[in-house]
Amino acid sequence: MSAPSHKPSVAPPAARERVPRRGPQGTAALGKTMDVLDLVGLAAHPPSFTDLARASGLPRATLHRLLAALIEHHMVDVSAASGRYVPGIHLLELARRTWEQMDLRRAAAEAIAELGRRSGETVHLARLSDDGVVYIDKVECDYPLRLHSSIGKRGPVHCTAVGKAMAAWLPEAEQRALVARLDLQRHTEHTLVTPQALLDALARIREAGVAYDREEHVLGMHCVAAPVFDFRGRCVGGISVTAPLSRVDAARLEVCAQWVRDAAADTARRLGGEPQPAPG
Repeated sequence: MSAPSHKPSVAPPAARERVPRRGPQGTAALGKTMDVLDLVGLAAHPPSFTDLARASGLPRATLHRLLAALIEHHMVDVSAASGRYVPGIHLLELARRTWEQMDLRRAAAEAIAELGRRSGETVHLARLSDDGVVYIDKVECDYPLRLHSSIGKRGPVHCTAVGKAMAAWLPEAEQRALVARLDLQRHTEHTLVTPQALLDALARIREAGVAYDREEHVLGMHCVAAPVFDFRGRCVGGISVTAPLSRVDAARLEVCAQWVRDAAADTARRLGGEPQPAPG
């Protein structure tokens, strides 16, 4: 019987299907760095420096420099015992954040579609990120008069219903630190522009279970939002309905508030979490 052939654990970049990287001049180093990261992350077994040099075809000095940068940013780690390279902890953090966001969008898809049908108004799904609100999904209303927004757009925390809904359920120390960092810019005469006013509002929101933006961000527009909780009991997002006062009065917005709460509760259940109890 012949001896089994040895198969290298690291495939060179050319052996894998890749989308050619095209970009402005100066991106070649980034491309090489990503190739090295792929070689480490996709290897069947942790590669050695020699494995990476052979698979990448890079000069040893260049490879040393790229690996040092990846290690510095915790994208790659090296075993002190074996000298072999493994994916770094920051990759896990990035994967977790990406997975949570994808999970949230998937879990909320049916709920926000139904909320859009029931309310007839624009629905947003959002997360907190870097002291701001990021809209990760939406259901657009059919009316020409509406708040113009887009997925991926950032918004302020202090004067949006969905931002306040999420901030209200942060742990107290995190909440105070966030409020202290925020630029409490005045957008309208109704905007909360002092830290204490915002903290007081967040406490009321936590008691009520929903948050309102009553022309605090854009004159003529109001909004109601509720938080979404995951299986750990953490607030991982928020769902809101936004409408112009000329079409939706305060009483109708109160009706929407219960639908928003229902959508948030349905999304939480799909994430394995519990809905926020109704205010007592």
